[in-house]
Amino acid sequence: MTKAQKQQYQNPEALKDIINRLRGMKFNLDCGHVVTFGYFLGNDITIRNGKHVRIICSQCGY
Repeated sequence: MTKAQKQQYQNPEALKDIINRLRGMKFNLDCGHVVTFGYFLGNDITIRNGKHVRIICSQCGY
């Protein structure tokens, strides 16, 4: 990866800030399960990036 390509990426803190804004929100996932962000017993999620983004729980990701 070139220096110019590396500069296009933000640090992980920017992504964590986005996720922290979701704290307390509840969502249905594409797999049919649910997630609550910031809840200590909340599901982990897997984001399938591509032309059609899919967000599923980590259990269904395997």
